[in-house]
Amino acid sequence: MIDVPQNRQEFVAAVVSGEGAPVETFTTDQPLDKVFDVLKERATTCLDVETKRTAYVGYVERSSSDYTPTLRRVGKDRAEFTLQVQHNPRGVGHKPPMGGLYMMAADLRSIDGNRTEVVLYRPGIGVKKIVASLKQWFEGDPAPCPKLR
Repeated sequence: MIDVPQNRQEFVAAVVSGEGAPVETFTTDQPLDKVFDVLKERATTCLDVETKRTAYVGYVERSSSDYTPTLRRVGKDRAEFTLQVQHNPRGVGHKPPMGGLYMMAADLRSIDGNRTEVVLYRPGIGVKKIVASLKQWFEGDPAPCPKLR
């Protein structure tokens, strides 16, 4: 059975150890305060949502995914972003952490007050649209919401 990270620190450690997820590091030409403000507004609007699905598979099956973004300052020149998802009904065999499975995390750090370094920890598949939107938000662009399923 696969160990499911139970907190942000375990998730980041699993990604860094190379367990199937890439780590991306890049710099944006925006100050941390602007990146933080845009990310806070867009994450609240776009990622703090519940998606519902109905499928007919010989019977009617209903499921949902509840996304929970967290953004917090961890110092004057640093911030952390985390995205979790709670699937209902939940999969068999694993005990998800409080708030749901960790999907991605980002460490943000101010460089010289005018630029921000972003270290993005994410899965290799299934999040392309979210990552594309995040990268625009990190650039200070309040781009449209990604379509979540």
